[in-house]
Amino acid sequence: MITKAQFKRAIEREEFRVVYQPIVVLADGRCAGAEVLVRWQREDGALLPPDRFLAAAQRHGYLNAITDRVLQQTVSDLAPTLRAHRCLHAAVNIPAQDVNSGRILEVLDAALDGTGIVPAQLWLEITESSSMETLPSRETLSRARERGHLIALDDFGTGYSCLRYLHELPCDVLKLDRSFVIGIGTDHEHPVLACIIDLARKLKLKIVAEGVETPVQARYLEQACVDYAQGWHYARPMLAAEFARYCDRAASPAGSPLSPLSLQAPESPLSSLAAGGSAEAVVAPDLQSSH
Repeated sequence: MITKAQFKRAIEREEFRVVYQPIVVLADGRCAGAEVLVRWQREDGALLPPDRFLAAAQRHGYLNAITDRVLQQTVSDLAPTLRAHRCLHAAVNIPAQDVNSGRILEVLDAALDGTGIVPAQLWLEITESSSMETLPSRETLSRARERGHLIALDDFGTGYSCLRYLHELPCDVLKLDRSFVIGIGTDHEHPVLACIIDLARKLKLKIVAEGVETPVQARYLEQACVDYAQGWHYARPMLAAEFARYCDRAASPAGSPLSPLSLQAPESPLSSLAAGGSAEAVVAPDLQSSH
């Protein structure tokens, strides 16, 4: 049981650490950006993945503080890389309570101010949640898109209301849940996968496949014209310095980042922090493990 006092101390000691899992362009393997992931490096040495603490953080009222910490650290870590490679992005998961309230807009504006990072380089990932309220969420996400942020629907296909989200909320990117990817090339290939890809195409959404672990999966997704992929087949989560080196080797060519409008028409001493644990997305207590 994690106590409120433990969260308070962890915030004060900056024990919540951020790592980055590269997202690649399937057609040629260039780096397109990264998903931002959080770990709790506790004082006793324990390394906790998000599914071990985010629900408790929400109960104790510390989810906002963790969200803010993750955004601030992401911007601080990646500003030089994102300025140098304008086609790169960072994808950060935003909790339902922040989407409902609209609080996240001020946090984003403050985090980006003076950094040279443009909003289109910071993607906002939302995940199905019973606490997501349609009308206020639509307002918040529409305002975020007006600023230039892209909206990604994460873990698509795992919940009962994903289609409702596509219908009711503004969206630019659909992230295929790893549960649809894992069976590719086996007797357990999911028959719905091709339908989801076709749906995204008809809605003019970009597609990111999560949890890609084998060359067979990568080839299938590329042949199906999926845009992006992430997973251990390409790279495990890594620290900011390692990600910067990765980008220098495999970044998209210089240019302008995508906009919502255009979419619709050497080992670190902390490498165990980056590689260890499961790779759930940031600040959404109900996310499933992915890598």
